[in-house]
Amino acid sequence: MHSANVVVAWLNATQDRLRAEMRGLGVEARDLAALTLVATYDGCSQDWLRPRVELTQSGTVRLVDRLAARGLLSRGASTGRGVPLHLTPAGAELLRSWSQRRDAAIAAMLGGLPGDVRAGLVDGMARSLLAQPRERAHADATCRVCTWPACGADCPVDRSVTS
Repeated sequence: MHSANVVVAWLNATQDRLRAEMRGLGVEARDLAALTLVATYDGCSQDWLRPRVELTQSGTVRLVDRLAARGLLSRGASTGRGVPLHLTPAGAELLRSWSQRRDAAIAAMLGGLPGDVRAGLVDGMARSLLAQPRERAHADATCRVCTWPACGADCPVDRSVTS
């Protein structure tokens, strides 16, 4: 058995399940990333969002336009430093649905493992995330489809931020 093959196969199987859940909600990963980040950083601007969703300026504008047209995001009045973005109630409901679907998909992927093995696997992943120093924007991008309040102060990605 080759470690890299096993890890990549597991990641591919997990991504396939997660993409299927996204399709079921009618969204893509970047849609969820933008909604998650705006929910966490209410009032952020498109310029702030852009590096975290890894799009160009024009791509970010199109993403926000699409989400606003679907009633998932709203724009506030210009502050002179940008236009604040806000999650709508429909956007918040979509994120709740995503969280439930994501958690169920991951539980299914880990479900065949005994509890101690599952705990060890999650602990190892957390240690790996913590061991990789990152800047704030990169950390935000890493957790772009997470349920942020779930980790609280114990988020290994948040604790890995160096600047």
